[in-house]
Amino acid sequence: MNRKDLIRMVDQELSGDRALESATHITDFYRSPGASGYHRATDFVADLFRTNGLDKVWVERYPLDGETKFVTQSMPLAWDPISAELRVGSPQGSLLVSYEKSPSCLPWWTPSTPEGGVTLELVDVGTGERPEDYQKQDVKGKVVLIRSTERASGWGHAATLAMEHGVAGIITDYLLYQTAPFRTRESLPDPVMLLRMPSIHNSAWAIVVNYPAAEQLASLAAQGGAKVWADIQAKTFKGEGQNLLADITGTDKSDEYIQFVCHTTTGTKPGANCASGPALLAEMGRTMSTLISSGRIPRPKRTIRFLVNVEGQGTKNYVHNHGREIEKTIVVMALDSVGHDQRKCKSALLFYHSPDSLPTFVNDFYVSLMEATPKETRWVFHNDDTIPFVNFIDHPYTPWSDNKYYPAFGIPSPLLMSWPDLYFHTDYLTADNLDPMVFRRCGITTAVAALELANAGPVEAQDIMREVGSRSQFRLSRVALEGKGSSDEPRVRRRLAHLAKRDQAAVESALVLVNSEERKQHSELESTKSTIQKEIGARLEEVTGWLKNGASQPQEFPAGKVVPKRLVQRDAPGLAGTGYWDLYKMAEEMEARDPKMRYDSLRIIGDEMWNFVNGRRNVNQIAEAIGAEFDFDLEPRHVLKLFEGLASKGFVGFDAPGG
Repeated sequence: MNRKDLIRMVDQELSGDRALESATHITDFYRSPGASGYHRATDFVADLFRTNGLDKVWVERYPLDGETKFVTQSMPLAWDPISAELRVGSPQGSLLVSYEKSPSCLPWWTPSTPEGGVTLELVDVGTGERPEDYQKQDVKGKVVLIRSTERASGWGHAATLAMEHGVAGIITDYLLYQTAPFRTRESLPDPVMLLRMPSIHNSAWAIVVNYPAAEQLASLAAQGGAKVWADIQAKTFKGEGQNLLADITGTDKSDEYIQFVCHTTTGTKPGANCASGPALLAEMGRTMSTLISSGRIPRPKRTIRFLVNVEGQGTKNYVHNHGREIEKTIVVMALDSVGHDQRKCKSALLFYHSPDSLPTFVNDFYVSLMEATPKETRWVFHNDDTIPFVNFIDHPYTPWSDNKYYPAFGIPSPLLMSWPDLYFHTDYLTADNLDPMVFRRCGITTAVAALELANAGPVEAQDIMREVGSRSQFRLSRVALEGKGSSDEPRVRRRLAHLAKRDQAAVESALVLVNSEERKQHSELESTKSTIQKEIGARLEEVTGWLKNGASQPQEFPAGKVVPKRLVQRDAPGLAGTGYWDLYKMAEEMEARDPKMRYDSLRIIGDEMWNFVNGRRNVNQIAEAIGAEFDFDLEPRHVLKLFEGLASKGFVGFDAPGG
């Protein structure tokens, strides 16, 4: 079908207001894993799928019991909050926070206090990141106040140290993923952040307060003898999760899949960010089903599958139980916070690429649709809507959600979400911070992407290869021009070589859209592929000639010649095995070398380290590839240290060079 006609029909049918209405209803439920509100919200989305006429809707249930394993990882226990209050001094003291007013105040998997509450002495341990923070004064059996840092992993580290020193309770004002100047603890004092306890088994209860309450507690603690009263009731139990699945069944290629994934679990109630994913998914499903049933578009050749789950855990279960479908899946598009009011939340709608470790045509294909789908208003001199009110841009891979799991199993998986997010996972992210205009922009682009890929054959595969090739040539030219004359031209040359090789592989990846018989019948596919790959190589040679400094290799890091190999089949274990202060020091060294890098950069580096492991690349080569992907001047010694951390946990081993 002609792209312009398809866009026009999806544009006419898809309703941002309907998506907003569904998201608003979902925010009525508290949606932690296994909680009653999570099940009610998921059941609501199931009813939407059935009402919207999708061909098949079903549920697959699995244990949340702390024991059952999928892709080598244990499922968490279910957890449900009941009530909470924190007061100064006694049950009659001034209220600092309550579950009723701020449902985000209870970290997932916090234990309860004794029934009726408990009054305990308060000790201020600052950020609580060092053992000595708990040794300056007696904290055993008391409550500690832990203050926020800019490092998201600081919360889990400090809470673990506190419990190791025998505290009975923890109060904190942590605000994760601070983004100056808008989202900092001082500039955004009132929201209460939803956190997670370090594990599903914890020896101390915890509660979160806002910045003014933390300042009040710090002042009281400084005076000596301060006490707080806390009454927390929550239930940690063996429960279950449910994977809600729905299909728009394909025709002659029905055993191939274009898949969506999102989650009904949330950072907190109201959790409008996480409510927007399933709400838009349901509206896209309704739009596609309506267009098909009315005869306006043909039934797709491939099956379009929708998965709504417990974030992360549901994907592990799906991968475990649907190996055959996984092997026949073209792409999994993840949707998270896709409806944010950009003015209120100071956010943009982002398309996060599928990672470079799995070269794919999907990234350039989707970006082409971002440009082609209608914007919110027209230029004064013609009638096409070409001027955007919604800021919609693409960024490199970021492992925020379920998109982090599929690349490790060979499936490209981009992510749609909003960022920055002023109220991310706080009690302030209510439904009135969502915008139907943003829902529409994301929904139209993503629904068209799914329908085009579900119908793609030889002609479309050829055009997609051309799209990747043209964008690759532009990319290479831009990188070369930006790097021309810099003191880092040798690294620019190496980066250009990596990008060209990635793009050549991405061109070839479009052949997944044709079967062996179609390839035989359309010999032009192979010649088109070869021609475009040669054109990318020729452009690489041309643009490197623009650089004055000759090619040079970095001084080889001898220890980086070892070849890591995965010892377990799972998604990326991140930064496991490397200590908190080792990571802190590493981040400082990285930023000193390349100011673009920061502590949070470790997260994307950790993911791609794992994804790049193929039994042939050595550490030096992996570090070079990650540096090229994110434009980081990354040292192999840091990557080796992170791999050594994974090795200490039994995730990887090392082969000698050439072994």
